[in-house]
Amino acid sequence: MTTITEREKIAKLVLTTTDDSMLLKIKALISSSAKAKEKYIKKYNKEIDEAVERIKKGKYLTHQQVEALLEEWDQK
Repeated sequence: MTTITEREKIAKLVLTTTDDSMLLKIKALISSSAKAKEKYIKKYNKEIDEAVERIKKGKYLTHQQVEALLEEWDQK
């Protein structure tokens, strides 16, 4: 069954239901998902901003430095 078919079935169920409790649960689920996504995006953007600041301050390793560290760790 395709995603489109599933969406159509769910939409039909939502449109035809008379169960207000079910509608409230669906609404809460969608709202919760949207809030979680928003929280994740804010955290992701904050991490990017912090990384940019570290780079501006020169606090980073070059690719060669990282490879050297990995080589050291492999030898341990």
